[in-house]
Amino acid sequence: MNKAVVYLRVSSREQKTEGYSIPAQRKLLLDYAKKNRFEVVREFEDDETAKSAGRSGFGAMIDYLKANKSVENVLVEKTDRLYRNFKDYVTIDELGITVFLVKENEILGKNASSHQKFIHGIKVLMAKNYVDNLSEEVKKGLKEKADSGIYPSSSLPLGYKLEIVNGKSLPVVDEKNKDLIIKMFEYYATGLYSLEGLIEKLRREDLIIPANFPKRPKIKDISKSTIARIIKNPFYYGDFIWKENLYTGTHTPLIDRELWDMAQKVINRFDKNIPVKNNVIDFVYKGLFTCGECGRSITAEKKIKPSGKEYNYYRCTKFQTHCSQKPVSEGEVDKEVAKSLEVFNNIPLETIDYITAGLKQSLELKRSTVDKTKLIWEEEKQKLEERLDNLYEDKLDGEITKEFYQAKFKEYSDRIKDLNEKISKHTLASIDYYKLGTSILELAQKACFLYENALPEERKEFLNFVLSNSTLQDKKPLPNYKKPFDRVHSRAMCCDWRGRWDLNP
Repeated sequence: MNKAVVYLRVSSREQKTEGYSIPAQRKLLLDYAKKNRFEVVREFEDDETAKSAGRSGFGAMIDYLKANKSVENVLVEKTDRLYRNFKDYVTIDELGITVFLVKENEILGKNASSHQKFIHGIKVLMAKNYVDNLSEEVKKGLKEKADSGIYPSSSLPLGYKLEIVNGKSLPVVDEKNKDLIIKMFEYYATGLYSLEGLIEKLRREDLIIPANFPKRPKIKDISKSTIARIIKNPFYYGDFIWKENLYTGTHTPLIDRELWDMAQKVINRFDKNIPVKNNVIDFVYKGLFTCGECGRSITAEKKIKPSGKEYNYYRCTKFQTHCSQKPVSEGEVDKEVAKSLEVFNNIPLETIDYITAGLKQSLELKRSTVDKTKLIWEEEKQKLEERLDNLYEDKLDGEITKEFYQAKFKEYSDRIKDLNEKISKHTLASIDYYKLGTSILELAQKACFLYENALPEERKEFLNFVLSNSTLQDKKPLPNYKKPFDRVHSRAMCCDWRGRWDLNP
């Protein structure tokens, strides 16, 4: 019996999954081998796409045939299963083996006529042309998809997943990791965190979990490079990049453009010729104070004691002035800030109840006004998304012209983008509202305790939230509270606490 190898190939992974192509080829070729008295010594299989780089099965078959000269026959279903390009044809031809194209009832070997080889070469070129045309159609389809605002890749950024919506595979928000992405942008946009510090912050809030942690339905761990890619990705505010072009997407954004722009300013700060060590904000009071004597900026610096221990201190820049202020260590500033917050310990419990009642009234007003506006926007957005789906189906069915589709698509997508920005800003405003209300209450109850037990970056976040235009003079900080914290502070400084209701609680 003549020895032979069998080569099987599917042109896409879908064919392999469906399970009909490879088994059908195998049965056809093994039946042919049995009928024609071939001993099949090896089978080689490829299930890669037609244009993917390298075919492991084909390469392994070539190596095997070179190493085993006694095997001179290859059984394959047809021309386009064996060759992907003309180079493959030349490789097979140089081996001097006989190829049996079973479905085409053709045998190509050393004794094949020139006419037979010529016709076969044409078939090879036709197979190559089919692959090229298929590739062009795929690219055209992906481009059309991108023009329609649909991200044309199945590889989605963290925070999104693919789902079948109205028969189409579309990116939707992954609720499992949504909060991780939103918090990542919110924290980083403050400028208070380096990438490494941001990872620690997210980990402390249980949004990411170290690799050695027991399995839970969240992302395990994340690297600085991954966070940098996420921060720079416009996908999260509603656009996407495809083939180096920016497209307006129809997917649901996780953040608004304003927050994304703020994060870009922070992550691109290294583009300036500033040393990295001075650009990472790891000083608690950096940018918080100005000099109480001359009004110049207070700069932060890191020093090393003779013992080798590092410490931070603050000093007036004294630019073009004769300021007499002396440097002060961060530890001294810490003590004075904590001391200034002790005044909030004097607020009686009945006043806490008074503040709480005022916040509840404000919440009821919010629910009856701005929250209803948000609901109207969301209903309008849902209707427009349904119209987009119907518009896309009409285009596929050829019921509308390309010009009409593009005009309506732009009209609907522009309005959806506008609504997304409004809804997102409303959501951020609501988060700030709740955060403000909680902060007022916490400040009135335990400001000093919270500050003393906070981490350095949390202290900076806290002080930036409640202070503005504060000064540093004679080694003592003079805090200036933002509204409405200034009201709480002024009442805390006053020993006369009246529990009456004002006209505007």
